[in-house]
Amino acid sequence: AVMICLDENESPVSKKQSSEIFWTGSLTSGHNRWFDKSIQLICTNNGKAGMNGEHSMMDGMPVVGFCDFITKRPYGEVAAQSNSKGANAGGYESADQNVTDIFGDCAAELTSPGSNVATHVSETKSNFDKLISAHELQVQSFQGYGSNAIKKMGYSPDAFVQMAMQLATYRLWDEQGGTYEATQVRPFLHGRTETTRTVSPASEAFIKTMGLRPKRDEADGSKRTEKLELLREAVTSHAKYIGAAAKAMGVDRHLLGLALSVKDGEASPPLFSDPLYIRSKTWRVSTSHLTHPRFDSWGYGEVTPNGVGLAYSIHPNNCMFCITALREHDWPERLSHLLEEALLEMQTLNELDMAPTSKL
Repeated sequence: AVMICLDENESPVSKKQSSEIFWTGSLTSGHNRWFDKSIQLICTNNGKAGMNGEHSMMDGMPVVGFCDFITKRPYGEVAAQSNSKGANAGGYESADQNVTDIFGDCAAELTSPGSNVATHVSETKSNFDKLISAHELQVQSFQGYGSNAIKKMGYSPDAFVQMAMQLATYRLWDEQGGTYEATQVRPFLHGRTETTRTVSPASEAFIKTMGLRPKRDEADGSKRTEKLELLREAVTSHAKYIGAAAKAMGVDRHLLGLALSVKDGEASPPLFSDPLYIRSKTWRVSTSHLTHPRFDSWGYGEVTPNGVGLAYSIHPNNCMFCITALREHDWPERLSHLLEEALLEMQTLNELDMAPTSKL
C-alpha cells in the first residue's frame, strides 16, 4: 500500500528536523503514520517532502528508483496531465470527489458503554511516545569535500568513507565494533543484499595507527607515509570485499541459509553458538550508502541496543551522515564530531603528501 501523510502542523527547516519528521513523525506527528504500510509519502506545511519505507519488502535501490521517478516529474507537468484528462478517461479526481473518511464511525465506538478502545489508544500513544523519546538522531552535513576530491586522491569514495567511519567509531568506543555495510546483489533473481564486513586486519591496522585521538604528526614524512600506506591497504581490502559480496561471494547470507536449514528438533552446529561468531554478528555499526542528487538526508534506526545506525550519502562536493542511537548513550552528537574530525584528518594526510616540495 502507498499512503499519503499530510503533516499540516509541521514546518521543518534543518536536515535534523526533517529527518526526525520523516523517520518517525516525532512526538508531534507520529499519530499520522502507518508503519505497517509499504510506502508513506509525507508532505509538510512548508513544502518539505519525504518518504518512509517498510524495509522487509524492499531495499535501497528500488526506493531510489521510485523517488527518482517522483522527483523528476515537475508539478506543472503533473498538473497539466491531470487537467488534460477527465476522470472517466483515466485522469485524477479531486479530493472532494475521491477521498472518503473511513474513520467517521469510530467516534461512537470510542465513547460507547463498555468499550475499551479509548484505553488502548491512550496506552498505545504512551508507548509510542516512550519509544520515540528513547532515541536520538543527529545529521552531519560535511561540506569539506566529497567524491570528486576522494577520487582525485586515488580512492574508492565508498571505501574511503567507510574507513572514516571506522576511525570515528573506534574513537567513540575505544574499540572497533562489528560493522555491516549493505551490498546489493540485484543481478541475481530475487537478489537483495549481502553483508560487506568493514572490520578487517587492514582496517584495524589503519585506525590503530591513527590513534584514539589526532596525533597532529602529519608533517612528519615517515609517519604520514605509514598512515597513507595503511589507508590505501584498508580501502583496497574493503573495495575487494564489496566486489566479492556483490557477486554473492560473501559469507553472511550463506551462513544465514545454513542456520535456517536447521529443522525443528535438530541441534544447531556449534558455530552458531560460538561467542566469537555471535559477537561478529552483532552489528554495532549498521551502515548503508545511498546517494541521489535530490536526497537531502536519509536514515534508519540502530539494529542493536548498544549500536548506531549510520546512513550516508557521498555527493560530488559533500558527504551526509544520519546517525541514530538510543538516547541513553549520548552517542550521535559525539559521533558526528568524530566523523568530521576523521574526514579532515584523512584529507590533510593526502593533501600534504601531494603538495609540491620546495627546491630552495
